[in-house]
Amino acid sequence: MNNIEKALENGQSIWLDSISRDMLRSGELQKFIDSGITGVTSNPSIFDKAIGDSDIYDEALKEYAKDGADRQTIFERLAVDDIRDAADVLRPVYDNSGRKDGYVSIEVSPTLANDTDGTVTEARRLWESIDRPNVMIKVPGTPAGVPAIKTLISEGINVNVTLLFSLDAYKAAANAYIEGLSEFAKAGRGMTSGIASVASFFVSRVDTSVDNALPDGHELKGKIGIANAKLAYAAFGELFDRKLGGGGNFFPLHSTGAQVQRPLWASTGVKNPNYSDTMYVDGLMGPDTVDTIPEATLAAYSDHGNPGSDLTSGLDEAQAQMKALADAGVSLDSITDDLLEAGVAAFADSYESLLGRIEEKLKKLS
Repeated sequence: MNNIEKALENGQSIWLDSISRDMLRSGELQKFIDSGITGVTSNPSIFDKAIGDSDIYDEALKEYAKDGADRQTIFERLAVDDIRDAADVLRPVYDNSGRKDGYVSIEVSPTLANDTDGTVTEARRLWESIDRPNVMIKVPGTPAGVPAIKTLISEGINVNVTLLFSLDAYKAAANAYIEGLSEFAKAGRGMTSGIASVASFFVSRVDTSVDNALPDGHELKGKIGIANAKLAYAAFGELFDRKLGGGGNFFPLHSTGAQVQRPLWASTGVKNPNYSDTMYVDGLMGPDTVDTIPEATLAAYSDHGNPGSDLTSGLDEAQAQMKALADAGVSLDSITDDLLEAGVAAFADSYESLLGRIEEKLKKLS
């Protein structure tokens, strides 16, 4: 049994934080699936690299340009093609897991992060264009994104809530999912078991910012990212799992077959070379979770990771670390607010870079 399969045995699904047309055509994605990978996530940065660093998209670029499409439309067509193909490759995983896994995620335009109506409109269009049940539309957990999440779930559209950094933002995303499911059920739109969602909670970026705010050698360096995630996992238990003393609002839905909204650990690639390159994957293993992992981190985890079930222990220590952080004069709320703003801006920059690359390629190909 390899480390990916050991994670699955511990209740955690490992998804790949990467996609490209070459990966699809070469059969590389299928090899990842054969090793135990059960899903794929994408974002503008990933597509920027995939399209910009390869000529495999050139023929499609020329074909779509003949129609007079603008660069945004061309990108969407390229992305929809890849996401649809990835969904087809992952479809057996989706079917065999009872619709728990086998998903591929695509993000709404980062320029809509503060536009509720625009997010809903674009998410609907992407959902209809891809036309696969094992797709998740990524919506940022911004104040404008939360009501969009509720609306989309109420319409039966799968959602991956992204850019979650704080406990409050996580709870807002989880409650939006529960409220959306309730509306879906009350409207009699179908089986709630067919709707899936994950809440993408970012980890390493928290440590990077907190570490920069602490003096050299401070004992909390490299600790707060995992502590923050453990508190989010405890909140997940309260909201969704009656065995942990919670799940009151969700339980009536669960009894009809509704799925929990699993926490998905994002940004699990280690940015500090002084830390173990598998510290976030090893430290965030637990039931009903997903970890989306970039290829380099996946290779490290497969080689020398230490899969365990650490999420269900150490909550008291995590709470003590948060108190110690506040006592040290560091405001985690301020840091997570800044990270959300920076995350939206970074994805918007990547999106603009991607569109610029498409424009440059079109000029060279014309």
